[in-house]
Amino acid sequence: MNYYPHHIGDFNTRTLHLSRLERGIYRDMRDLYFDKEAPLLADKGRLFRLLRITTPEEIEAANAVLGDFFVLTASGWEDAACAADIQAYYDSLEAASAGGKAAKKKREEAARLAAELAAASQSTLDFVEQQNAESASTVPEQYANSSGTVRDGANQNQNQNQNQNQNQPPATPTLSVERAGAATAVDLSIAFRKEGVQTQPSDPRLLTLAEQGVSVETVLAACAEGKKSKPNGGVSLGYVVGILQRWAGEAKVIQVAGALPPARAAPGGTASAKDQARQETLDGLTGIGQRTHERANNIIDITPGRTAAGVA
Repeated sequence: MNYYPHHIGDFNTRTLHLSRLERGIYRDMRDLYFDKEAPLLADKGRLFRLLRITTPEEIEAANAVLGDFFVLTASGWEDAACAADIQAYYDSLEAASAGGKAAKKKREEAARLAAELAAASQSTLDFVEQQNAESASTVPEQYANSSGTVRDGANQNQNQNQNQNQNQPPATPTLSVERAGAATAVDLSIAFRKEGVQTQPSDPRLLTLAEQGVSVETVLAACAEGKKSKPNGGVSLGYVVGILQRWAGEAKVIQVAGALPPARAAPGGTASAKDQARQETLDGLTGIGQRTHERANNIIDITPGRTAAGVA
């Protein structure tokens, strides 16, 4: 170790009882301990020679320091404080190494994901360009029959249009208005990856989902259902697509047009006063109440011929 932490306050507290000579010898012993990263030599003669301790006064001070701070073991003179600092040093190195490896792995993953997103964006752009090219190549029959006329008119303005096109950059294909703001294949791929489903933004299935307007929220819900069905893992893109297809099929068969709430009844099975009043109003408008609740009116036939015959 070329460096070790020297806490002045702790050192002063531990060495207040030492003389200036003893403090200096103790500091030299600590430097040697950290430099070798091992206990001091058990042989005092060799140890004192390394520390340049020669005079009787220095030898006496060194023996006092060894007795106060060190313990003689089979490995040599050990200092518990020095041993703890060395262990903490190696622990920090190991933690820094693990953190460095994790940071490196994170950087590599970010670079890989960025490359995949760039490739997916290019794939999406190529897909849109292909769709636009196919749409442009489809010409209605009535316009195909008059292609000669169109070509003649185009030849007349060819020079003028050519000059204008040289000053204008080519148009970049864009998504339709209906697709504006919808989730892209990249968005869906990121959502799948967050749920642990490995996908590539350039996957044709993702491009199809994005083209059909599937939202990120729908994808997350389908992934959640897939995890419930397979709690031990193994949820793939095809499995989630199957869930989305099942949901779409169930939605198609739902018919709720014209659904009305059931008629409300008062306690005891009798109609409430409000419902009865509404029914009477409806019966009055349709004539049902007259036929049901009123007596039939007496109708007098006042036809002239029939009246005279009746009188006679």
